[in-house]
This record gives sequence, C-alpha cells and structure tokens, in this order.
Amino acid sequence: MRRKNQMIIRGLLSVLLAVFVVSCASIPELKVLYKLPAPSNDLKGKKIFLAVEDARKTKELFDEGAKQEFGNYIGNISLSVARYNETGFKIGPFQLPAMVKEGFKKRLENAGLEVLSERSHGEPQMLIVINRFILDLVDRTWIVKMSYEAKLMKDGAILAAHIIEGEAERVKVIGRGDADKVTGEIFTDMINRLDLLRLFRQAKLF
Repeated sequence: MRRKNQMIIRGLLSVLLAVFVVSCASIPELKVLYKLPAPSNDLKGKKIFLAVEDARKTKELFDEGAKQEFGNYIGNISLSVARYNETGFKIGPFQLPAMVKEGFKKRLENAGLEVLSERSHGEPQMLIVINRFILDLVDRTWIVKMSYEAKLMKDGAILAAHIIEGEAERVKVIGRGDADKVTGEIFTDMINRLDLLRLFRQAKLF
C-alpha cells in the first residue's frame, strides 16, 4: 500500500513538473541586444547622475499585431549588451524604463563618465524622457518606433536637450526572432545616436 502511494505521489509530481515546464516554455520573451560603440575617453573624469522618466501615453510595448504574436507576454525584456566588436552577454530581464536606464548607463560609462548611484549637489544630471516605444506587426513586417528626449541638467536647470526619434522595420520570416533583431537594432541606434560630447559642450560642462 505504501509503495502504491509513493508511486501515485511520484506520478503526480511528474505531471506537475511537466505542466510547469510547458507553461514556462510557452511564455514569450522579447530579447534585445544593445551594441556599444567604440569606447572613448572624451568625457573621462566627469561624473553624472542618470535618471529615466517614462512619459509614454501608453505603457504597453505592443500594438495589436504584435500582441497577437506574443500572446501571454508579461512585459519583461531580456537585455544583452555587447562591447564594441564583441559578442553580447545577458545582464537580466527588465521592464522598459529600467532597460533604457541600463542601456544609457553602459553608454555613458563607455564614454568615460562615472555614473553616480545617487544624485549629488553640484554634479550634472542626465534625464532621459521616454516619449514612445512601440512594436507592431503589420502585413508580416515588424515595425518598432522609439523617441526620447535627453536633458542635461544641473541644480534643477536644463542646460541642454536633444530629441531623438527613430523607426525600423524587418520582414517576419519565422517565429518572433526578427522582432528581437529589429528591436535591438533600433535600441542600439537610438542610444548611440545621442552625441554626448556635443550635449556636454552645449551645456558648457566641457
């Protein structure tokens, strides 16, 4: 009797494990690869505090076509970062604002800046305002649009600001892999397009 009960328990555990594995495998994930530009020391020795504000009108990542493809997507984005001419390494799942902040942190450090963990009086702040980030699938073409404003501030005053907007497309071949690629391409382009040296010069901080 005891042996029979053990077999039943083992059977139930096997079923539960199988259900768990299937459910995990069925959760779709957006994977983004951010490629850093060549490193520089243009801003070496300077410090900055980085903040991100999510000002999107809609907080959803997907428009209708993409929603149908991603189904029960929970909102996390798997971010990988690749140093210049190197392969990428995963640094974790993020919600969009945290992913944008992590991407810009890597970019600032790549330019020689020290990114402060806390706001410090007298030190400049870079505020990234996310205005748009949306992925859609229209007629078997993945379309992703992103826009943000980068503000360089000090003691509450805006010293310089740049608005960056972009859009990218990629034809869907099989599955959701091309959605990952086009999102990584626009994310990389949008962050790397910001001219940090010019922004600092306009703010008279360099």
